[in-house]
Amino acid sequence: MTSPSLDALRHAVPSDIEREPHDYAIDGVLPRVAFRPGDRREVADLLHAADQHGLVVVPQGARTSLELGRPLGQYDVALSLLGLDRIVEYVPEDLTITVEAGLTLRHLQEELAARGQYLPVDPPPHDRVTVGGLLATARAGAWRGYLPAARDLVLGATAALPDGTLPKSGGRVVKNVSGYDLHRLHAGALGALGVIVEASFKLAPLPPATRLLALRARDERSAARLARDLWDSHLAARSVALLAPAAASHSGLHREPYVLLELAGVEAAVERSVEEARALAGRAGAQVEATEGEPWRRLRALAGESGATVLRMGVPATSLPELVGAAARAGCLAWGYPAAGSVIAHAEAGLDPAAVRALREQAQRHGGFLQVEAASTELRRQVDPFEHGDAEALRALKQQFDPRGTLNRGRWMEGV
Repeated sequence: MTSPSLDALRHAVPSDIEREPHDYAIDGVLPRVAFRPGDRREVADLLHAADQHGLVVVPQGARTSLELGRPLGQYDVALSLLGLDRIVEYVPEDLTITVEAGLTLRHLQEELAARGQYLPVDPPPHDRVTVGGLLATARAGAWRGYLPAARDLVLGATAALPDGTLPKSGGRVVKNVSGYDLHRLHAGALGALGVIVEASFKLAPLPPATRLLALRARDERSAARLARDLWDSHLAARSVALLAPAAASHSGLHREPYVLLELAGVEAAVERSVEEARALAGRAGAQVEATEGEPWRRLRALAGESGATVLRMGVPATSLPELVGAAARAGCLAWGYPAAGSVIAHAEAGLDPAAVRALREQAQRHGGFLQVEAASTELRRQVDPFEHGDAEALRALKQQFDPRGTLNRGRWMEGV
Protein backbone atom coordinates (compact mmCIF):
# COMPACT_ATOMS: atom_id res chain seq x y z
CA MET A 1 0.00 0.00 0.00
CA THR A 2 1.29 3.44 -0.87
CA SER A 3 0.29 7.08 -0.36
CA PRO A 4 2.21 10.34 0.08
CA SER A 5 2.13 9.98 3.85
CA LEU A 6 3.31 6.36 3.79
CA ASP A 7 6.02 7.23 1.26
CA ALA A 8 7.28 9.97 3.58
CA LEU A 9 7.29 7.51 6.46
CA ARG A 10 9.31 4.98 4.47
CA HIS A 11 11.85 7.63 3.53
CA ALA A 12 12.39 8.50 7.19
CA VAL A 13 13.67 5.04 8.21
CA PRO A 14 15.89 2.33 6.68
CA SER A 15 14.07 0.19 4.13
CA ASP A 16 15.20 -3.08 5.72
CA ILE A 17 13.08 -2.57 8.83
CA GLU A 18 9.75 -2.77 6.96
CA ARG A 19 7.69 -5.92 7.52
CA GLU A 20 4.55 -7.55 6.07
CA PRO A 21 1.40 -5.97 7.57
CA HIS A 22 -0.54 -9.26 7.62
CA ASP A 23 1.56 -10.42 10.61
CA TYR A 24 0.30 -7.55 12.78
CA ALA A 25 -3.51 -7.70 12.75
CA ILE A 26 -5.29 -6.45 15.88
CA ASP A 27 -9.00 -7.06 16.43
CA GLY A 28 -9.19 -8.30 12.86
CA VAL A 29 -7.79 -5.04 11.46
CA LEU A 30 -4.56 -4.90 9.45
CA PRO A 31 -2.20 -1.92 9.61
CA ARG A 32 -1.39 -0.10 6.39
CA VAL A 33 2.32 -0.65 6.98
CA ALA A 34 4.54 -2.37 9.57
CA PHE A 35 8.09 -1.76 10.80
CA ARG A 36 10.54 -3.49 13.13
CA PRO A 37 13.28 -0.98 14.02
CA GLY A 38 16.67 -2.12 15.23
CA ASP A 39 17.51 0.74 17.60
CA ARG A 40 15.98 3.59 19.56
CA ARG A 41 16.85 6.25 17.02
CA GLU A 42 14.91 4.43 14.32
CA VAL A 43 11.92 4.23 16.66
CA ALA A 44 12.05 7.97 17.34
CA ASP A 45 12.46 8.85 13.66
CA LEU A 46 9.52 6.65 12.70
CA LEU A 47 7.29 8.22 15.36
CA HIS A 48 8.27 11.71 14.29
CA ALA A 49 7.53 11.04 10.63
CA ALA A 50 4.20 9.44 11.47
CA ASP A 51 3.31 12.37 13.70
CA GLN A 52 4.13 14.85 10.94
CA HIS A 53 1.88 13.05 8.47
CA GLY A 54 -1.13 12.23 10.62
CA LEU A 55 -0.52 8.48 10.89
CA VAL A 56 -1.52 6.49 13.97
CA VAL A 57 1.16 4.15 15.37
CA VAL A 58 0.46 1.08 17.50
CA PRO A 59 3.56 -0.12 19.42
CA GLN A 60 3.74 -3.84 20.23
CA GLY A 61 6.16 -6.48 21.43
CA ALA A 62 5.31 -10.14 21.95
CA ARG A 63 1.62 -9.32 21.32
CA THR A 64 0.43 -10.98 24.53
CA SER A 65 -1.97 -8.20 25.63
CA LEU A 66 -3.63 -7.06 22.41
CA GLU A 67 -7.11 -7.34 23.96
CA LEU A 68 -6.26 -5.02 26.84
CA GLY A 69 -7.85 -1.63 26.22
CA ARG A 70 -10.51 -0.18 23.98
CA PRO A 71 -10.71 -1.18 20.30
CA LEU A 72 -8.38 0.98 18.25
CA GLY A 73 -9.90 4.04 16.62
CA GLN A 74 -7.33 3.98 13.82
CA TYR A 75 -4.43 1.66 12.93
CA ASP A 76 -2.00 2.89 10.29
CA VAL A 77 1.43 1.75 11.45
CA ALA A 78 2.45 -1.37 13.37
CA LEU A 79 5.61 -0.71 15.35
CA SER A 80 7.28 -3.91 16.56
CA LEU A 81 9.82 -3.49 19.35
CA LEU A 82 11.20 -7.02 19.03
CA GLY A 83 14.27 -5.71 17.24
CA LEU A 84 15.34 -3.91 20.41
CA ASP A 85 16.27 -6.98 22.44
CA ARG A 86 19.72 -6.31 23.86
CA ILE A 87 21.10 -6.24 27.38
CA VAL A 88 22.73 -2.81 27.50
CA GLU A 89 24.50 -3.05 30.87
CA TYR A 90 24.47 -5.59 33.69
CA VAL A 91 26.21 -4.98 37.01
CA PRO A 92 25.56 -8.10 39.12
CA GLU A 93 27.36 -6.78 42.18
CA ASP A 94 24.99 -3.77 42.23
CA LEU A 95 21.91 -5.86 41.42
CA THR A 96 21.11 -3.59 38.47
CA ILE A 97 20.53 -4.18 34.77
CA THR A 98 19.63 -2.03 31.76
CA VAL A 99 17.84 -3.68 28.85
CA GLU A 100 16.02 -2.74 25.68
CA ALA A 101 12.24 -2.91 25.56
CA GLY A 102 11.92 -5.80 23.12
CA LEU A 103 13.81 -8.27 25.30
CA THR A 104 11.49 -10.98 26.61
CA LEU A 105 11.15 -11.56 30.33
CA ARG A 106 12.06 -15.21 29.76
CA HIS A 107 15.39 -14.32 28.16
CA LEU A 108 16.10 -11.78 30.87
CA GLN A 109 15.34 -14.24 33.67
CA GLU A 110 17.54 -16.91 32.07
CA GLU A 111 20.47 -14.50 31.91
CA LEU A 112 19.96 -13.38 35.49
CA ALA A 113 19.51 -16.90 36.87
CA ALA A 114 23.03 -17.77 35.73
CA ARG A 115 24.21 -15.24 38.34
CA GLY A 116 21.70 -16.25 41.03
CA GLN A 117 19.46 -13.23 40.47
CA TYR A 118 16.04 -12.43 39.01
CA LEU A 119 13.60 -9.65 38.30
CA PRO A 120 10.84 -10.34 40.87
CA VAL A 121 7.78 -10.04 38.61
CA ASP A 122 5.31 -12.62 37.28
CA PRO A 123 2.94 -10.88 34.84
CA PRO A 124 0.31 -12.88 32.97
CA PRO A 125 0.17 -14.84 30.80
CA HIS A 126 3.81 -16.05 30.88
CA ASP A 127 7.45 -14.98 30.63
CA ARG A 128 7.23 -14.42 26.87
CA VAL A 129 6.06 -10.88 27.55
CA THR A 130 8.60 -8.22 26.64
CA VAL A 131 10.09 -5.74 29.07
CA GLY A 132 8.28 -2.92 27.27
CA GLY A 133 4.99 -4.78 27.46
CA LEU A 134 5.56 -5.56 31.12
CA LEU A 135 5.77 -1.83 31.88
CA ALA A 136 3.24 -0.51 29.36
CA THR A 137 0.47 -2.85 30.55
CA ALA A 138 1.42 -2.94 34.25
CA ARG A 139 -0.42 -6.24 34.63
CA ALA A 140 -0.12 -7.74 38.08
CA GLY A 141 0.58 -11.37 38.87
CA ALA A 142 0.35 -13.56 41.96
CA TRP A 143 3.33 -11.89 43.67
CA ARG A 144 1.83 -8.40 43.81
CA GLY A 145 1.39 -7.30 47.38
CA TYR A 146 4.33 -9.35 48.63
CA LEU A 147 6.80 -7.99 46.08
CA PRO A 148 6.96 -4.54 44.44
CA ALA A 149 5.10 -3.71 41.26
CA ALA A 150 7.25 -3.73 38.13
CA ARG A 151 7.23 0.06 37.91
CA ASP A 152 8.62 0.26 41.46
CA LEU A 153 11.62 -1.80 40.33
CA VAL A 154 12.46 0.65 37.53
CA LEU A 155 15.44 2.86 38.24
CA GLY A 156 15.21 4.75 34.97
CA ALA A 157 13.88 4.52 31.45
CA THR A 158 14.15 6.06 28.00
CA ALA A 159 11.06 6.64 25.87
CA ALA A 160 10.63 7.71 22.26
CA LEU A 161 8.07 10.50 21.79
CA PRO A 162 6.13 11.56 18.69
CA ASP A 163 8.22 14.73 18.41
CA GLY A 164 11.27 12.55 17.73
CA THR A 165 12.95 13.09 21.08
CA LEU A 166 14.25 10.40 23.43
CA PRO A 167 13.88 11.78 26.96
CA LYS A 168 15.40 9.79 29.81
CA SER A 169 14.05 9.58 33.33
CA GLY A 170 15.90 8.36 36.40
CA GLY A 171 19.19 6.55 36.06
CA ARG A 172 20.99 3.24 36.46
CA VAL A 173 21.90 3.54 40.12
CA VAL A 174 19.73 2.68 43.08
CA LYS A 175 20.26 5.95 44.94
CA ASN A 176 18.80 8.15 42.21
CA VAL A 177 15.91 10.08 43.82
CA SER A 178 15.99 13.44 42.05
CA GLY A 179 12.86 14.84 40.48
CA TYR A 180 9.63 13.14 39.46
CA ASP A 181 10.09 9.80 37.72
CA LEU A 182 8.59 10.31 34.26
CA HIS A 183 8.90 6.60 33.59
CA ARG A 184 6.09 6.10 36.10
CA LEU A 185 3.77 7.96 33.74
CA HIS A 186 4.50 5.44 31.00
CA ALA A 187 3.84 2.46 33.28
CA GLY A 188 0.32 1.25 32.57
CA ALA A 189 -0.30 3.87 29.87
CA LEU A 190 -0.41 1.28 27.04
CA GLY A 191 2.05 3.26 24.98
CA ALA A 192 -0.35 6.19 24.71
CA LEU A 193 2.20 8.75 26.01
CA GLY A 194 5.41 7.41 24.49
CA VAL A 195 7.20 4.22 23.53
CA ILE A 196 9.54 2.79 26.16
CA VAL A 197 12.74 1.75 24.39
CA GLU A 198 15.05 1.04 27.34
CA ALA A 199 14.71 0.49 31.09
CA SER A 200 17.00 -0.03 34.08
CA PHE A 201 15.86 -2.29 36.91
CA LYS A 202 16.71 -3.12 40.50
CA LEU A 203 17.13 -6.90 40.77
CA ALA A 204 16.86 -9.38 43.64
CA PRO A 205 18.75 -12.55 44.59
CA LEU A 206 17.00 -15.77 43.64
CA PRO A 207 15.46 -17.27 46.79
CA PRO A 208 17.48 -20.32 47.86
CA ALA A 209 14.34 -22.32 48.62
CA THR A 210 10.73 -22.35 47.41
CA ARG A 211 7.72 -24.49 48.36
CA LEU A 212 4.24 -24.69 46.93
CA LEU A 213 1.31 -25.92 49.01
CA ALA A 214 -2.29 -26.52 47.97
CA LEU A 215 -4.65 -26.38 50.96
CA ARG A 216 -8.03 -28.01 50.30
CA ALA A 217 -10.71 -26.44 52.48
CA ARG A 218 -14.03 -27.82 53.69
CA ASP A 219 -16.08 -24.98 52.20
CA GLU A 220 -15.81 -21.45 50.80
CA ARG A 221 -16.12 -19.81 54.22
CA SER A 222 -13.29 -21.79 55.80
CA ALA A 223 -11.15 -21.29 52.69
CA ALA A 224 -11.60 -17.51 52.95
CA ARG A 225 -10.72 -17.58 56.65
CA LEU A 226 -7.63 -19.70 56.01
CA ALA A 227 -6.46 -17.38 53.22
CA ARG A 228 -6.84 -14.42 55.57
CA ASP A 229 -4.96 -16.19 58.37
CA LEU A 230 -2.09 -17.11 56.05
CA TRP A 231 -1.92 -13.55 54.77
CA ASP A 232 -1.89 -12.19 58.35
CA SER A 233 0.86 -14.60 59.47
CA HIS A 234 4.57 -13.92 59.38
CA LEU A 235 5.35 -16.53 56.73
CA ALA A 236 8.08 -16.44 54.10
CA ALA A 237 5.28 -16.12 51.57
CA ARG A 238 5.50 -14.89 48.00
CA SER A 239 1.82 -15.42 47.24
CA VAL A 240 -1.48 -16.53 48.75
CA ALA A 241 -4.41 -17.26 46.44
CA LEU A 242 -8.03 -18.09 47.23
CA LEU A 243 -9.59 -20.34 44.56
CA ALA A 244 -13.26 -21.01 43.90
CA PRO A 245 -13.94 -24.70 43.15
CA ALA A 246 -14.15 -24.40 39.35
CA ALA A 247 -10.86 -22.50 39.20
CA ALA A 248 -9.23 -25.14 41.39
CA SER A 249 -10.48 -27.90 39.10
CA HIS A 250 -9.15 -26.12 36.02
CA SER A 251 -5.80 -25.83 37.77
CA GLY A 252 -5.51 -29.59 38.13
CA LEU A 253 -6.85 -29.81 41.70
CA HIS A 254 -10.08 -31.22 43.10
CA ARG A 255 -13.26 -29.26 42.41
CA GLU A 256 -13.37 -27.80 45.90
CA PRO A 257 -12.33 -24.49 47.51
CA TYR A 258 -8.56 -24.17 47.80
CA VAL A 259 -5.91 -21.84 49.10
CA LEU A 260 -2.61 -21.90 47.25
CA LEU A 261 0.49 -20.84 49.15
CA GLU A 262 3.88 -20.09 47.64
CA LEU A 263 6.82 -19.77 50.02
CA ALA A 264 10.22 -18.37 49.07
CA GLY A 265 13.35 -17.47 51.04
CA VAL A 266 16.16 -19.09 52.93
CA GLU A 267 15.70 -22.78 53.67
CA ALA A 268 15.15 -22.39 57.43
CA ALA A 269 12.49 -19.71 56.99
CA VAL A 270 10.68 -21.70 54.32
CA GLU A 271 10.67 -24.89 56.39
CA ARG A 272 9.41 -22.99 59.44
CA SER A 273 6.67 -21.45 57.27
CA VAL A 274 5.65 -24.87 55.95
CA GLU A 275 5.11 -26.07 59.52
CA GLU A 276 3.17 -22.94 60.47
CA ALA A 277 1.01 -23.25 57.36
CA ARG A 278 0.29 -26.89 58.17
CA ALA A 279 -0.75 -25.90 61.68
CA LEU A 280 -3.08 -23.15 60.40
CA ALA A 281 -4.55 -25.52 57.84
CA GLY A 282 -5.12 -28.16 60.53
CA ARG A 283 -7.01 -25.73 62.74
CA ALA A 284 -9.15 -24.79 59.73
CA GLY A 285 -9.87 -28.43 58.89
CA ALA A 286 -8.06 -28.14 55.54
CA GLN A 287 -6.00 -30.86 53.90
CA VAL A 288 -2.43 -30.01 52.91
CA GLU A 289 -1.34 -31.18 49.47
CA ALA A 290 2.19 -30.63 48.29
CA THR A 291 2.21 -29.54 44.66
CA GLU A 292 4.54 -28.49 41.90
CA GLY A 293 4.04 -25.24 40.03
CA GLU A 294 1.36 -26.43 37.59
CA PRO A 295 -1.64 -24.82 39.37
CA TRP A 296 0.21 -21.50 39.46
CA ARG A 297 1.18 -21.75 35.79
CA ARG A 298 -2.38 -22.51 34.77
CA LEU A 299 -3.80 -19.58 36.74
CA ARG A 300 -1.17 -17.26 35.31
CA ALA A 301 -2.01 -18.36 31.76
CA LEU A 302 -5.75 -17.95 32.37
CA ALA A 303 -5.23 -14.42 33.68
CA GLY A 304 -3.76 -13.39 30.34
CA GLU A 305 -5.57 -15.66 27.92
CA SER A 306 -6.63 -14.06 24.64
CA GLY A 307 -9.93 -15.16 23.14
CA ALA A 308 -11.59 -15.33 26.57
CA THR A 309 -13.07 -12.67 28.80
CA VAL A 310 -10.73 -11.83 31.67
CA LEU A 311 -11.67 -9.33 34.36
CA ARG A 312 -9.59 -7.97 37.22
CA MET A 313 -11.27 -6.43 40.24
CA GLY A 314 -9.43 -4.45 42.87
CA VAL A 315 -11.22 -4.51 46.22
CA PRO A 316 -10.34 -4.35 49.94
CA ALA A 317 -9.02 -7.68 51.17
CA THR A 318 -12.03 -8.06 53.47
CA SER A 319 -14.34 -7.99 50.43
CA LEU A 320 -12.27 -10.36 48.32
CA PRO A 321 -14.10 -13.63 49.19
CA GLU A 322 -17.47 -12.07 48.35
CA LEU A 323 -16.23 -10.90 44.93
CA VAL A 324 -14.62 -14.28 44.20
CA GLY A 325 -17.99 -15.85 44.93
CA ALA A 326 -19.87 -13.32 42.80
CA ALA A 327 -17.59 -13.94 39.84
CA ALA A 328 -17.97 -17.70 40.24
CA ARG A 329 -21.78 -17.38 40.31
CA ALA A 330 -21.57 -15.34 37.10
CA GLY A 331 -20.06 -18.39 35.41
CA CYS A 332 -16.38 -17.46 35.68
CA LEU A 333 -13.33 -19.30 36.89
CA ALA A 334 -12.54 -17.05 39.84
CA TRP A 335 -9.70 -16.59 42.28
CA GLY A 336 -8.18 -13.81 44.34
CA TYR A 337 -4.97 -12.58 45.95
CA PRO A 338 -5.61 -11.09 49.41
CA ALA A 339 -2.24 -9.30 49.60
CA ALA A 340 -3.04 -7.32 46.46
CA GLY A 341 -6.79 -7.10 46.98
CA SER A 342 -7.13 -8.49 43.46
CA VAL A 343 -9.81 -10.82 42.06
CA ILE A 344 -9.43 -12.46 38.64
CA ALA A 345 -12.46 -13.74 36.71
CA HIS A 346 -12.05 -15.80 33.54
CA ALA A 347 -14.88 -16.81 31.20
CA GLU A 348 -13.90 -19.04 28.30
CA ALA A 349 -17.14 -18.47 26.40
CA GLY A 350 -17.24 -14.76 27.13
CA LEU A 351 -19.65 -12.77 29.28
CA ASP A 352 -22.74 -10.73 28.60
CA PRO A 353 -22.06 -6.98 28.96
CA ALA A 354 -24.75 -6.81 31.63
CA ALA A 355 -22.87 -9.38 33.72
CA VAL A 356 -19.66 -7.37 33.46
CA ARG A 357 -21.47 -4.18 34.46
CA ALA A 358 -23.06 -5.97 37.42
CA LEU A 359 -19.67 -7.18 38.66
CA ARG A 360 -18.24 -3.67 38.19
CA GLU A 361 -21.07 -2.19 40.23
CA GLN A 362 -20.52 -4.74 42.97
CA ALA A 363 -16.78 -3.99 43.08
CA GLN A 364 -17.55 -0.26 43.26
CA ARG A 365 -19.98 -0.79 46.14
CA HIS A 366 -17.04 -2.29 48.04
CA GLY A 367 -14.86 0.71 47.23
CA GLY A 368 -13.05 -1.04 44.39
CA PHE A 369 -12.92 -1.15 40.62
CA LEU A 370 -13.16 -3.55 37.69
CA GLN A 371 -10.88 -3.58 34.66
CA VAL A 372 -11.44 -5.66 31.53
CA GLU A 373 -8.08 -7.32 30.89
CA ALA A 374 -9.16 -9.25 27.77
CA ALA A 375 -12.42 -9.57 25.86
CA SER A 376 -13.95 -9.61 22.42
CA THR A 377 -13.94 -6.42 20.37
CA GLU A 378 -17.71 -6.18 20.71
CA LEU A 379 -17.65 -6.39 24.51
CA ARG A 380 -14.90 -3.78 24.70
CA ARG A 381 -17.06 -1.47 22.58
CA GLN A 382 -20.06 -1.89 24.88
CA VAL A 383 -18.20 -1.79 28.22
CA ASP A 384 -15.31 0.57 28.83
CA PRO A 385 -12.37 -1.64 29.84
CA PHE A 386 -11.09 0.96 32.29
CA GLU A 387 -12.41 3.20 35.03
CA HIS A 388 -10.81 6.62 34.68
CA GLY A 389 -10.82 8.53 37.93
CA ASP A 390 -9.62 11.82 36.46
CA ALA A 391 -10.27 11.87 32.72
CA GLU A 392 -9.30 15.52 32.37
CA ALA A 393 -5.87 14.90 33.91
CA LEU A 394 -5.30 11.99 31.51
CA ARG A 395 -6.30 14.10 28.54
CA ALA A 396 -3.93 16.83 29.71
CA LEU A 397 -1.08 14.30 29.82
CA LYS A 398 -1.94 13.09 26.35
CA GLN A 399 -1.99 16.66 25.08
CA GLN A 400 1.46 17.27 26.57
CA PHE A 401 3.17 14.12 25.29
CA ASP A 402 1.20 13.33 22.11
CA PRO A 403 -0.93 16.30 21.07
CA ARG A 404 -1.75 14.91 17.59
CA GLY A 405 -2.88 11.53 18.93
CA THR A 406 -0.22 9.58 17.05
CA LEU A 407 0.16 6.76 19.59
CA ASN A 408 -2.51 4.10 20.22
CA ARG A 409 -5.34 6.52 19.57
CA GLY A 410 -8.44 5.61 21.54
CA ARG A 411 -7.03 2.49 23.20
CA TRP A 412 -6.43 4.01 26.61
CA MET A 413 -9.69 5.97 26.77
CA GLU A 414 -12.08 7.68 24.40
CA GLY A 415 -10.47 10.73 22.84
CA VAL A 416 -7.00 9.84 24.12
